Amino acid sequence: MDGRPMRASMRDAISGEIFPLGDVSLIGRSDTATIRLADASVSRQHASVRYENANFWVVDLGSANGTFVNGSALNAARALRSGDRLQIGKVLLVFEDAGSTAARTEVLNERTQISRHAPEPVQNAQMTILVGDLKGFTAICTLLSAGQVAELLREWYADCDAILKRHGASIDKFIGDCVFAYWHGTEIGIRKQALFAAEALRSIELTPTSPTRALLKSRHGIGMDCRIGIHVGTVALGSMGKGINTALGNAVNVAFRIESLTRVVDRPILVSAAFAEAWADKDQRFRSCGSHEVKGFEEAIEVFAP
Repeated sequence: MDGRPMRASMRDAISGEIFPLGDVSLIGRSDTATIRLADASVSRQHASVRYENANFWVVDLGSANGTFVNGSALNAARALRSGDRLQIGKVLLVFEDAGSTAARTEVLNERTQISRHAPEPVQNAQMTILVGDLKGFTAICTLLSAGQVAELLREWYADCDAILKRHGASIDKFIGDCVFAYWHGTEIGIRKQALFAAEALRSIELTPTSPTRALLKSRHGIGMDCRIGIHVGTVALGSMGKGINTALGNAVNVAFRIESLTRVVDRPILVSAAFAEAWADKDQRFRSCGSHEVKGFEEAIEVFAP
């Protein structure tokens, strides 16, 4: 649990009901939600709260009515302080974390989210990086209503969150129909977890069970096609001035370029040469898909399919 306080919870400001928080908690009307709110103004998968880097972070999952923290609309992941008030549709929740004061590395300004202390220094770290992107999502959007598109993304975000967390990854951010995640370290065990996560992200589309994805499959014969690029390398990790840690650097750019090459070579999962070289049975486990020139890089990038 990385020292996570055990008494962190959400409290319904009206009913007083307490909802304990885990490492990842989904808020919504869905039967699978950790914090299930039976209110029509709440989306099925409305928002999520996850524990990372000594903070609980809340993110809106493209909800119909939005998520508000202390009266301000949430448009990016935000670290919570004990006493913060979350407006979820018509429901008001209060975040309570009795052990948060000692655990916090930063104290955030309630309105601006800018740290009152100097941000943590950016540090270089070896990481395993995964980028997943939905192929043909623009075309899919033309087949659905705006509400269905939002529901589709909410479902996918929740699946990504659950799968990547289960395999030990930290989700840096969602960018529209793209997810960017990483693992601290590049050991063979971590690389295996990255591959397991990639395969799991692919497999959930084989038999879609969520309502919107099932509708898309039955009515249009289309499934969501998540294309994935994986790389290892040195990244700069630290606070970017808003209390949010993010990974930056050339290795991150390479991972995004590798994902884009999945369309060029028509393979759902591609890894870099640096990622593949750690396996003793590299030649049996991976097949080279050639070297390719990509925008912004002078040298061609060789990619491998598992």
